Amino acid sequence: MPDREDLTQLLSDANHGNEVAYNKVFPMVYEELRKIAHRIRFKFYGLDTLNTTAIVHEAYIKLVRAEADWNNRHHFYGVAAKAMRQILLNAARKRKTLKRGDDQPVISLSELEECISLSDHASEELINLDEALNKLEKHDKRQVKIVECRFFAGMSIEETAAVLDISPATVKRSWQVTKAWLFSQIQHQNIA
Repeated sequence: MPDREDLTQLLSDANHGNEVAYNKVFPMVYEELRKIAHRIRFKFYGLDTLNTTAIVHEAYIKLVRAEADWNNRHHFYGVAAKAMRQILLNAARKRKTLKRGDDQPVISLSELEECISLSDHASEELINLDEALNKLEKHDKRQVKIVECRFFAGMSIEETAAVLDISPATVKRSWQVTKAWLFSQIQHQNIA
């Protein structure tokens, strides 16, 4: 990750309207967002066709449009994790819509290269995961944030703890319980 103090200061300056700082943030976080997007490709079977660059650009656009008041770099990467989740879910829903034949757009070859492409299987799994996360969010929002950090942003236990301002032991326990719960929910959805 970029130098912690520099990025935190730039994010703070950007939050206060400093356009120079705002323009320096992207190059600093680009490579880290790219690593996150690349790791996501291997979370699901069928994401090997995923365009890492397209995910990074869409995530950054989402982050810029959100005009979030980032407290620090941890908060920024927490928001980035949520953006990655939304991007992948939107791609999965789009894939499902195209599979049904609804509103099939004509896409040029150059546009296709920039698309986030998911297999049918990966799309279904992402949609099932999102449904389970939405159900979980009604009971425990923190566990959902842990999933976003660990799964969608590929953060370590320690990084997740820093983002959520909780102990690493709490993250580790919650992550184990949440993974088991999500697995059971997704299995139930696949059976139904």
